[in-house]
Amino acid sequence: MGSSEEPIVNLVNDLARQLNLSDLSFSSVVWDTGIVVRNRGRMAMTQPTFFLPIPPDGAIFRNQTIYLAQSMQGKLTMDEWRPLLASALINYRGLRTRKIVRILGLTIPVAALYVAGWFLLPPLFSTTTSCYNGQCAVNNLAWDVLVLGGLVLVIGFIITSALMIRRFRWIADNKTARVFGKDKLISSLWKVSEVSPSDDWAVRKRIAELSPAKTAT
Repeated sequence: MGSSEEPIVNLVNDLARQLNLSDLSFSSVVWDTGIVVRNRGRMAMTQPTFFLPIPPDGAIFRNQTIYLAQSMQGKLTMDEWRPLLASALINYRGLRTRKIVRILGLTIPVAALYVAGWFLLPPLFSTTTSCYNGQCAVNNLAWDVLVLGGLVLVIGFIITSALMIRRFRWIADNKTARVFGKDKLISSLWKVSEVSPSDDWAVRKRIAELSPAKTAT
């Protein structure tokens, strides 16, 4: 670990202790544009890996490594990094239990209803058999509806996941603002906006979401 990375490692470890995330400990920093993440389950069969960009206004944590955007290297002071990394830590680990509860509370009932639909709906419709050129096909209107419904559920899950990511980032920002001061967090975000113009829209939106009219729940 180089001398320029050591202050960041110390800062993140101090923040983890301050935020009561004592199970976290980091030993290295990597500056890059993103990391390659391995998919799990069935998704891994069609797409084994995917590229996860590193946000300039935050960090990605994997094992004992802190991944930071290469475009931000040497651009911020430790004081400017502090609220950004605190929010990233809260979002990464401080809200983990809340995320799991929210995800399970949403997916388990929907998945259970969908599976039950495959047993309950087909008997309500007649099953037809059609033959052509010696080949026969069996069909049931409920099967078509359930297949279409499955596609709708997948799209809905993707949209819901994106909204949940945004929601939890906002919660993490509000918790950070209460602990370290809203002005400091907003000041750091403005600095990121100046250093990384390509991300200006996303950073400005994050700043706008810290408006007094909104409160974390």
